[in-house]
Amino acid sequence: MIIRVKAFARFGEVLGKELDLELDAKSDIDGMLSVLCASRDAHDLIFDESGTIRDYVNILKGGLHIRSLDGVRTALEDGDEVAIFPPVTGG
Repeated sequence: MIIRVKAFARFGEVLGKELDLELDAKSDIDGMLSVLCASRDAHDLIFDESGTIRDYVNILKGGLHIRSLDGVRTALEDGDEVAIFPPVTGG
């Protein structure tokens, strides 16, 4: 299956701003992140020392934060769009 990933700010600089990933049919957010974080720079940007996604990393599937879904176990389907971005501030 093909997943579209859009990464913003520093994430876009490291991962690429927009890319299509080919994943296994039964992939989830965790599997997608494993593919994306093949480089050490990307891994350290997204994960802390314990392997947990850093607090400042926002990951949305279809516009919904993965925290409101099944977290890193959120299932992906062909054609899904995933966005990765830092906290948004301003006013």
